[in-house]
Amino acid sequence: MIPLPRVFGTRSSGIARGAVLLAGFFLLGSSCKDPTIGADFNISTTNIPANIGSLAEDCPAGDDWLPTDGSPPPPVRQFTPAPHPDTECPFYRGAYQNFLIATAPLGKNTAPGQSPTDPALVNYATIDDAFSFTNPLHLTRNTGTPYPYGKAGHDALVNSPATGRAWLGAVRQAGQRNVLIDQDDHTLYYGLHMNQAFYEFIKQNKLDTPAGIASVDPYLAFPPGVVEIKTAWKDIDPQDFPDASNKLGTPNGIVPPPPLPDDLKQLGGQQLTWDDNYITTMAWLPYLTQDATGIVHEDADHPVLRKVALVALHSVYTLPGHPEFIWGSIQHVNIYAIDPAPVAFAGFSMLGAPDSQPNNNGPGGMASLPDPNDPQNTKQTGVASMGNYLLYKGGTAVNKADQPLNTSDLHFDEATQSFPGQGAQSSVYRMFPGSKSNDLAPDGAVFSLNSNLNYAFAQAISQGLDPKVDKRQNYRLVAAVWLDKPNFFSLEYPGPGPGLGTDGKKRIGGTPAGVTFQNDDTNPLVIGAGQDPVVLYPDVSQGTTCGTPLDSSATSGNALNATGANNTTPTCATRADDLKQGQNPSDLYAGKQPDGSFGVPTVGTDYEFSLLGGEDRLSSTSMETFTQNNGFRNCFTCHNTKPVNVNGVPSQDSDTPDQVLLSKPALINVSHLFSEFIFQDRERTAAAPGN
Repeated sequence: MIPLPRVFGTRSSGIARGAVLLAGFFLLGSSCKDPTIGADFNISTTNIPANIGSLAEDCPAGDDWLPTDGSPPPPVRQFTPAPHPDTECPFYRGAYQNFLIATAPLGKNTAPGQSPTDPALVNYATIDDAFSFTNPLHLTRNTGTPYPYGKAGHDALVNSPATGRAWLGAVRQAGQRNVLIDQDDHTLYYGLHMNQAFYEFIKQNKLDTPAGIASVDPYLAFPPGVVEIKTAWKDIDPQDFPDASNKLGTPNGIVPPPPLPDDLKQLGGQQLTWDDNYITTMAWLPYLTQDATGIVHEDADHPVLRKVALVALHSVYTLPGHPEFIWGSIQHVNIYAIDPAPVAFAGFSMLGAPDSQPNNNGPGGMASLPDPNDPQNTKQTGVASMGNYLLYKGGTAVNKADQPLNTSDLHFDEATQSFPGQGAQSSVYRMFPGSKSNDLAPDGAVFSLNSNLNYAFAQAISQGLDPKVDKRQNYRLVAAVWLDKPNFFSLEYPGPGPGLGTDGKKRIGGTPAGVTFQNDDTNPLVIGAGQDPVVLYPDVSQGTTCGTPLDSSATSGNALNATGANNTTPTCATRADDLKQGQNPSDLYAGKQPDGSFGVPTVGTDYEFSLLGGEDRLSSTSMETFTQNNGFRNCFTCHNTKPVNVNGVPSQDSDTPDQVLLSKPALINVSHLFSEFIFQDRERTAAAPGN
């Protein structure tokens, strides 16, 4: 069945009919039964007025997610979520719950030098903690010794022993190692953090050295419960901004407040300070320099202590049956502004509008998907907004935005650790407003979860949660992506012929080249549909049955007698049903129209032939800023089982071995913590005395 454009609904049907204002926040009702939700999860169902109507796909927050006594949130429940056409809610819920765990304020559990408002992830292990470098002479991460402010102070130390070790490292993003510059002329700083389960996985499997990674069993998979957190932070330290006398390096520097564009003012947005509504911490940052060729370098061994604010976060985690990771994206919002997306696409109001960049999806019908003949919007001269956002300069034309900067054309000022007065700010907007290739609207479960979180935070605050200490209410889920058919998470798909890879090319020496996980012609389900005889993979969900049976009759959702009592999703379709209708999934994913032309894909991740679940064009505008174009479709474009090169993307060219970080296809390649360690190890070894 070709899904209709979905505003709201289960995988089969349904539409939201209403919303109410409660305790200062908008709350959605619930109706769709999620078989994975326990009795302690339906927080929203006990407070719904009788006339609220129903939300076809409710995604509730947990009653116990926000303890008000300072205790940490409970761990994510470890279970195997049902695939399509059942609800996607468990995947989204786990992504946000891991965010809550990682960013819970330390409170009374502070160590020397820490603040009660610091997030728990300041104690999470990093690459420096988990791996053993070839040149191991570095100090403990997030430590340092203050030295005189500015370039002269750093120059006096640059060839001396290390004074500490930066906690946040890279300013260069994976993909093409580009730098993102905010509207205050500063780069964002990025962190990689892991939970204890990830740390133990590395140590137990002896993957903490370059040699250990090189000799890994290619089929070694991540266990359930592993969490990787990627963070993006803004420099808000007074030392890096001039004071009233235009002097730098003082504690009285005037930091511009968070931008409040007119877009958000009109939606109720309020001007707050960084400390009011951002998670902040004092962090040792690498000291930045620029060489004669314009390349920006990070000195992590002579770091500077700066105050930073959390802009966005990737919540990446495994569940039983999903060693490929669920890739969730969280971003900061203005909780007083009405999110324009639910208004535009579902007709209801919900507080919490993204304030890093315009989504180009306001109620005025501004949203659009890129034309397949212009996949990077190079011909689009309109603007996403006239307002200044944190990562977007108001009035910037769409075809001038989302463009990487060449730092060799810019002058870096070491005194301010910034690129001032050159108009160098990046302008970023969300190219795919709903993070989907075929649909402008974000998923209904995402709307629902974010709405229910508004209610959950309001309840917790009324019961004693201090919003001046706990800033997590100011962050909301953007989207997530995972393998809906994790059966195919391996080094190679069932190929179109013996000795061939999914690209039809012979493998060198019989070694599989690893696979990407995309809804295109390399999708094994699509390949199977084009074979003779057709390969339906009947044991993979939605091959010949669909939905989750709820009784001993094992009724498929496409059976005539399927009901909500004997199957979770009555009237759903299978791949066999689609082929009987004469569908060509390859053409549908390519966007073939009835007249034979090609346009926006007709189908996406809700289609029966989808390999992916969630959002197939997910990209964090803060962390993968320049990867929203046609070359980088989503997290799995880079995070897969292929070898990895120095830019953190799959290595396709074996003729440049010096550019390859991970040369062997392996299941662990899906996490770039390993390739990033190898990258840093090479840099450090090359910089060592005598090299």
